[in-house]
Amino acid sequence: MDMTDLGPAELAAALAGLLFLLAASAAWAERRRAKRRDLDRPGVMPWHLIQVIALILGVAAAALALKL
Repeated sequence: MDMTDLGPAELAAALAGLLFLLAASAAWAERRRAKRRDLDRPGVMPWHLIQVIALILGVAAAALALKL
């Protein structure tokens, strides 16, 4: 099975799954950053923003997968 066998709904569902996985990993990274020992060394990645954007796009992709 290759990617050409998948229809638009399956691709949108796969994209939604990947975006939810990205949101979960961003939440984990934000939790690790919040629990760091040296509070004077803030991180440079906006993990909370990445999590929110991934969740919004994941919900949109899941809704699109259901609509198709």
